[in-house]
Amino acid sequence: MFADEPLDTDSPLLDVDDIVVTPHLGASTEAAQENVATSTADQVVAALEEQPVVNALNAPSVDRAAFPRVRPYIDLAETAGRIAVGLFGGRVNDVEVEYAGDIAEEQVDLVTASALRGVFRPLESRVNTVNATRIAEERGIDVTESKTSHSDVFQSRVSITVSDDESDVRVCGTLFAGDDPRIVQIDGYRVDAIPHGHMLVARNHDEPGVIGFIGTVLGDHDINIAGMFNGRETIGGEALTVYSLDSEVPEDVVAELEGDGRIIRVQYLNLNDD
Repeated sequence: MFADEPLDTDSPLLDVDDIVVTPHLGASTEAAQENVATSTADQVVAALEEQPVVNALNAPSVDRAAFPRVRPYIDLAETAGRIAVGLFGGRVNDVEVEYAGDIAEEQVDLVTASALRGVFRPLESRVNTVNATRIAEERGIDVTESKTSHSDVFQSRVSITVSDDESDVRVCGTLFAGDDPRIVQIDGYRVDAIPHGHMLVARNHDEPGVIGFIGTVLGDHDINIAGMFNGRETIGGEALTVYSLDSEVPEDVVAELEGDGRIIRVQYLNLNDD
């Protein structure tokens, strides 16, 4: 509490980086002042550590009792958002976050904010779960959240779709054994990809020898394949393969892969934390 409120705009306190000025707290006793100050500090720490924030007016929050059930989906949604926008590659006009199965019964504001954080990370270095929604509004991006109790073969599923007026990319994720994240679908192709590290996504015609060619090129450049997950539309149609790699893929290697007539497109994604 300040002697004079509101605090004068010329106050030197406003120029100190290590001070956070809060509104009037309405605590009339010394004990109440101490308790409210401690509570405020706890909530600031919680927000910085991506923990649930109680009584937030301008930030997504979740009930403490529900947080253990929601927490694993926070990172999953952010990573799915990063993958979706990385594969999309264009200007995003719309973001849809869909919850299916058990997760649809939970309070998911924080999960949706994390999905937006993943979408905006390549564009905004200071994006976080508090300002992600505001960034969407400032950029004129429509955000849609939907829920359904039905979740095909998975107990819960989170899907992120980014789009413009002409095209879209949809990435679906789930959790195995409670907290083991997987990307299980990309644009309708069923995959089983571990979403971290270095990822290469190749779209190609479903012909013999394509996967072998990609493996050979990567091997020639000392890029080791840690895992591979393949899906296809129909026999002889288009296929999509996700490669989990131990190192990054330079642009010249991507160009070499795309030089083969059987390959439609190759995209490299770095999912390591910045």
